[in-house]
Amino acid sequence: MRTLQLFGFMLTVAGIILAIVMFAPVDSEISEASAGASGLGFLFMVLPMLGCSALMLVPSSTVLFFHDVRRRTYFTGHFWLNLWRVNLMISLGYIALVLYLAFVWLKASSGH
Repeated sequence: MRTLQLFGFMLTVAGIILAIVMFAPVDSEISEASAGASGLGFLFMVLPMLGCSALMLVPSSTVLFFHDVRRRTYFTGHFWLNLWRVNLMISLGYIALVLYLAFVWLKASSGH
């Protein structure tokens, strides 16, 4: 459990840093090919990293709500509990994003 939480957090941070580095030089004066390459890099590198992170963090953060699971997996101490809290916020962000995308898709498919 600790491995999933730590690796999921590291993937999230790496994905965000990679997205920032990839989109930092994109402005109105950059060529369309470079902007397209940034979009492809986002699609094939950043999104899979964040997707894997979501698949690791959401279930493991949810299971850690139970005290018995935290005790059994040695998820004690300030570092691990704070990491769980941060990952819980990240997981809530992932869930909110999925719900928003589902709302947009349903609204667009209904024709309103």
